[in-house]
Amino acid sequence: MDNSPLISLIIPIYNAAHTLERCLSSVVGQTYNNLEIIVVDDGSTDEGAVIYEEFSSTDGRIKILRQTNSGVSKARNSGVESATGSYICFVDSDDWVEPNYCEKLFSLIQNEGADIAIVEAAYEDEAGNVVFQKPVADESVFDGRRALLLLLEDEVIQSHPWGKLYRADLVRDIKFPEDLKCFEDYSTLFKIFNKAVKVAKSNDQLYHYIQHSASLSHNLSPETAYQFYLAIMKVYSFWRFTMPLEEKSPVTKNIIRKLLMVLKRILRNTDHNVMQAEKEIIRKSFRSFLQYPITDIGLEYYFYVRMYYFFPAIYTKLISKK
Repeated sequence: MDNSPLISLIIPIYNAAHTLERCLSSVVGQTYNNLEIIVVDDGSTDEGAVIYEEFSSTDGRIKILRQTNSGVSKARNSGVESATGSYICFVDSDDWVEPNYCEKLFSLIQNEGADIAIVEAAYEDEAGNVVFQKPVADESVFDGRRALLLLLEDEVIQSHPWGKLYRADLVRDIKFPEDLKCFEDYSTLFKIFNKAVKVAKSNDQLYHYIQHSASLSHNLSPETAYQFYLAIMKVYSFWRFTMPLEEKSPVTKNIIRKLLMVLKRILRNTDHNVMQAEKEIIRKSFRSFLQYPITDIGLEYYFYVRMYYFFPAIYTKLISKK
């Protein structure tokens, strides 16, 4: 009998028939055997059901949940609600994992007495070519506050739910926001990390993130960019009212950088009379950043924040030329 703790591994899927077999094969082949594999079908209309039903017929660890198409947040929330494991882990259906993915994550939890464990990802295109190398840290164990800072800086620790193993009680009362159509993970992970006392991390690349040419990061429409703005402001609202002043600078700078990126995307891809209400909401939100000195956010960001808040028409002309 396997006495190791049960890990609930949640896989939300939507029309992923072309990648699902590889994903599920990598999950059922884990060296860590005590898994509860929860496949949440978010109203798929392709042949994915044939694939996951075939896997479930030969592997009793697989649990199938079906819902009308409601988005990945609802799918993840449904998976968490159904999970019975001591730990929770996520894998996206487009991606796949190395055989020791769960084993390594659990060993980090066990050896370090951590609440959250993290492994690195290989960022690849659909042909398996590496498309991105993210910064890594020499540090391997962080207290909760240090890990939260790194998460909000969004470099060494990033805000995607996969590639991590969580103590289940950290996740069960946290909901991915179902009102956001995208970037829901960005506005959720900080809530989980805020409850962690210790976080352990390995630089081993055990998760394969597949970056598709049609992904949101490559094709950020103005409407999608505004969804990102909403997620950013959820993070900023938390950050602004809970963190001491001396810790604000790197994270505030990162938040402003993201806001300016979103703003540029919207302004450059819409006419003046389109999304006027959304543009005004963004402009007004810049007011809260006026309190920060140049030393905290950098000269360029300092200039653009003030320019867009006080002179939005001039700012729009400036960035349209770049």
